[in-house]
Amino acid sequence: MHKPEKFRLEYVAHDGSEGDIVLMDIDVIHDLAILKIDPLQKQFFSFNLDDLSKGEQIYSMGNPMDLSMLIIEGNYNGLIQQSRYKKILFSGSLNPGMSGGPAFDDQGRIIGVNVAKSGEQLSFLVPVSGLDLLYKRVIESGAAKDFNQIINTDLIKDQQAFYDQILEREWESEELGDVLVSGKLDESLKCWGHTIDEKDSYYIGVHKHCRSEDSIYISNKMFTGGFSYDYEWITTERLNRFQFYTVVEDRYSHAGANRVSDKEDATNYNCEESFVEISDHSWKVSTCMRAYKKYEGLYDVLLMLTTVDLNNKTLLAKAAMSGVSKENSVRFIKRFLGEIQWKN
Repeated sequence: MHKPEKFRLEYVAHDGSEGDIVLMDIDVIHDLAILKIDPLQKQFFSFNLDDLSKGEQIYSMGNPMDLSMLIIEGNYNGLIQQSRYKKILFSGSLNPGMSGGPAFDDQGRIIGVNVAKSGEQLSFLVPVSGLDLLYKRVIESGAAKDFNQIINTDLIKDQQAFYDQILEREWESEELGDVLVSGKLDESLKCWGHTIDEKDSYYIGVHKHCRSEDSIYISNKMFTGGFSYDYEWITTERLNRFQFYTVVEDRYSHAGANRVSDKEDATNYNCEESFVEISDHSWKVSTCMRAYKKYEGLYDVLLMLTTVDLNNKTLLAKAAMSGVSKENSVRFIKRFLGEIQWKN
């Protein structure tokens, strides 16, 4: 799709016959595509758009490791709650090579598409409703002409919906040392914490992390849609001011955004640093931004800040947004900084 002049699509049927495949349309958010084969086949599956009950038997079809077409039996276990996107939890064991294959009910109707494997006997499916919408779009509008523009439009809409959802709700605060920081901003995020307090350590670090485990595949060199934020409360009773400052400086490095490893996909990061007053304390704030070259209006944005007016304690906060508009990154950063409150 990215370099159509270098590739072509063909199929080989079970009887050995061959034919061409035409890519009609794509849904980059859910990793779906509509293909057209020539000649069209007379037999095909139908969709089941109704909700299933947990525990119902479903079946996944695919060609694992290109060995043979297999059918894997498992159970429908509802939708994943901790995800930005609708995903069916399937108790069967999907293997490499089964992605894109259908999953169907006991009447042979498609209920989802194989997309991901989380672990042994734990796999995910995209609900067939997404494929149904994409199919209807092809019927109404015909074959897409500019796939990069479709990706651009879908990414813009997806990030807008996500940041609107986060920024239009109340944020709960949580205590971390002497400050109040933002808690879990959305049910789709995974949050956890831990403490570094070893006998031979010269400081104590209390950590809180929240991140989305969803990402959007663009190519083998580019993933987007990532979102994360981290807090670290650092204190010491053993280090002097200059030693403590060195510890903080060593930890003052930006968290990574989603992987973009090709210079064809994004510009270099452009970073700025400033000093601001937040909750009666002085902070050093660093922001970095890089633009996507093929998808206009989208950026990777990194934020980092720490106090600079205390001798033996500090809050180090970081955030990373991937595939976000400049407007939404500014909205989030202002809200994120404004939620930090000193308790004393």
